[in-house]
Amino acid sequence: MSEENINKERCWISFRVKPEEYEKIHKLFRATTHRKLSEYARKVLLNKPVTIKYRNASIDEFLTDIIPLKNQLNAIGKNLNQVVRKLHAVDQSYKV
Repeated sequence: MSEENINKERCWISFRVKPEEYEKIHKLFRATTHRKLSEYARKVLLNKPVTIKYRNASIDEFLTDIIPLKNQLNAIGKNLNQVVRKLHAVDQSYKV
């Protein structure tokens, strides 16, 4: 193990918060790209930069409209491939 991991395992910081404070902290945490609350808290406490997710509402609306169209296009492509394979199979059987 590296020395950094050993130090993280040995040192603990814990504190209590009110339920409404926890909800506020957790809401801020969910808006970031961090996977673990401890990772987020460590960066905040050490004044390191925290990456926050940014969502573009217009792109979200566009994606909700375009994803079903993509799925339909994929289905059409699969059907076309099946038809072409059958056509090639029939064409080869007449050549023999």
